[in-house]
Amino acid sequence: MVATDKPTIAPQETAILPPASSPAPSPPNGGFAAWVGVFAGFLLFFTTWGFSTAYGAFQHFYQTDLLRDSSPSQLSWIGTVNAFFLISTGVIAGPLFDRGFLIHLMVAGCFLTTLGLMMLSLSQKYYQVLLSQGFCCGIGSGLIYVPALSLVLTSFTSRKGIALGLVTCGASIGGVLFPIIFIHLQPQIGFPWTARVMGFIQLGCSCIAVPLLMATTKPKRSSPRQLIHWGAFKEWSFNACGAANFLMFMAYFVPLFYVPFFASQVLETSTEMSFYLVSILNAGSAVGRLGSALLTQRLGAGLILSVSVTTSAALILGWIGVKTQAYFITFCVLFGISSGALISANPLVIAHPVVSPTPAMIGTRMGMLWFTASWGC
Repeated sequence: MVATDKPTIAPQETAILPPASSPAPSPPNGGFAAWVGVFAGFLLFFTTWGFSTAYGAFQHFYQTDLLRDSSPSQLSWIGTVNAFFLISTGVIAGPLFDRGFLIHLMVAGCFLTTLGLMMLSLSQKYYQVLLSQGFCCGIGSGLIYVPALSLVLTSFTSRKGIALGLVTCGASIGGVLFPIIFIHLQPQIGFPWTARVMGFIQLGCSCIAVPLLMATTKPKRSSPRQLIHWGAFKEWSFNACGAANFLMFMAYFVPLFYVPFFASQVLETSTEMSFYLVSILNAGSAVGRLGSALLTQRLGAGLILSVSVTTSAALILGWIGVKTQAYFITFCVLFGISSGALISANPLVIAHPVVSPTPAMIGTRMGMLWFTASWGC
């Protein structure tokens, strides 16, 4: 009898091993959730950047009324501290966004900015205004700023430019409306209630934006990692971008803070007109941000940003020769348009693979770069 048994070969167990890791899916480049994020970002920029860029109106009031015993240099520190924390806090907020803590950052930021405005309404001394408007509002705004930008940058591909343009226009609209609110309400209801009204505006926008983000944004938790990518400092492109941002922000806030003072003290315009000039400048920035958003899709963010920086620098130098109100209004409009791209095109440059190799790094890299830039404020 011949043995017919043959050794059996076990079938391959193909289901045991996990499949090879596939590349991360690309951003949806739109969709309901992404555009809801744009709308929420618009509201948050309205109350954070919009409030910060309207500081010139506050400085004029402090210098002539509430804090008249303080020097212009001391008063400018309030706006400077606010701007510093608005930008520098991203070094913490960016990595936390990358780890999936978007909603936590938004809630904390909205709480601090609202608290700061309510405390501002009770402030009567310099240190109180500095703590409430400079530190509290600045840190709260900083917790919102980089995550709001990063959310848009990670939700779009070819439509990043227009999405960022719409979000950053919130800052322009806020910069237009807050000085107008101030000049109309302060003489009628006083500074404390004017600050409270702004606080209620902040609270209202927060109560719309945060629930929208909670309903449409799914947290994407990543593995714990360092808050700072130290290897980025070995990259020439990253260092060049950081140096450029530092130099840009050395001059960006100067016109925003000193336009009302220059108009009233040098050109002898009315107080109301000096406040409106802040709104005019910010209205120009809305045109610049929307225009640059459309142009970046054709010409590239780097070129638009370079033209914006060069034009803005030339206009600031030309400010020396401004002697009449008409010329100064023209300066405010043109500077607003040219500087608008600094906020809308700059994040696109940072999100480029040359600076941020992967979308998962955008929040962290942007926070690092903004922290560097904040020392120029």
